[in-house]
Amino acid sequence: MTLVNFMPLDRSHPVALELLRSNLEEAARRAAAEDVRLIVPASATDVIAALPEGSYVTADDSFGFVYANDTAAARVLVGEKPLPSAVSGTTEGCDPLVSGESWLRGDERKVVYVGDARVESAALTTVGELLGAASVSADDVKAVYLGYPMSTCVAPAHFGDGVTLSCDDVRVIGAGDCAVDAVREILDGFHRECCGRCVFGNEGGHQLCAILADACAGKGQSADLDLVRDLAPTMSEQALCEVGQRMASVAAQALDLFGDEFEAHVSRHQCPAGKCRALVTYHILVSRCTGCGECLDACEEDAIEGKAGFVHVIDQRACVHCGKCLDACPKGAVVTAGLKKPKTPPHPIPCRVH
Repeated sequence: MTLVNFMPLDRSHPVALELLRSNLEEAARRAAAEDVRLIVPASATDVIAALPEGSYVTADDSFGFVYANDTAAARVLVGEKPLPSAVSGTTEGCDPLVSGESWLRGDERKVVYVGDARVESAALTTVGELLGAASVSADDVKAVYLGYPMSTCVAPAHFGDGVTLSCDDVRVIGAGDCAVDAVREILDGFHRECCGRCVFGNEGGHQLCAILADACAGKGQSADLDLVRDLAPTMSEQALCEVGQRMASVAAQALDLFGDEFEAHVSRHQCPAGKCRALVTYHILVSRCTGCGECLDACEEDAIEGKAGFVHVIDQRACVHCGKCLDACPKGAVVTAGLKKPKTPPHPIPCRVH
């Protein structure tokens, strides 16, 4: 018997499940005729109602990555939780597991989401071609992350290299994005998928997520990066399944690609992209401030100096980076800055604009 996985690898873009819904009649006919068992989300009641009895098994769709592991899928068949016990393809006696998209459409074509843009491509393609199909300029891209199970970051120098797509989602890390925060979000997604059975996958993943969270919150230390470098290869070797292994490889690869940004976050407590709220500074632009006082009223720390008709000034020592002044200003005079700071007066001066 062959297991066919329709559990979404990316819940925002459930490619296989979308294809199943649009080809439900054909899928039901094939499921009745072939020696297969379809794994479908328990919440997909419309799909379940259309499938022949005994041709499917339902599963908890709060997980995603783990269902791509054949040992986890085997447990679902007997009504157990999807707890993997080995890397997929390494355990004798496991029923073969294929993706729902591959079962329905073959392996020559692939549907992926580049951001929110749905792209249908040849399975063998390049990152550059994917960006072009999604109308994304490669000039504005810092790197591209190919989602699970590929789980790899591609630098611009390799946008022309051939890749065989097996993921459903492609994340574009733009030139103005914070790479550290982007990787933090990616690793958080991995850790939510950890089943908790193995120390290196679960606890190692927790450590990686905590380190990146601290880096983005201004609490990081230089020694944290050394810990990532030590932890990642051990996780890759010792984690029981692909979730922990790929999580570790993403962390190690990101450190290689974005080393300068990581160092800035933990050594100088600066976000070069100016995106991490705890690491940016807030400033009031002379060219926009009308002295209205809205930011004064919003600041609970009394970190803003000013009066009516005068350009207000933020005391950087008293500012707690809450962002309330940014939201309160009706003229867009309050801005955030990373490494490059705007020129502002040390004390309030008469406004140039009214």
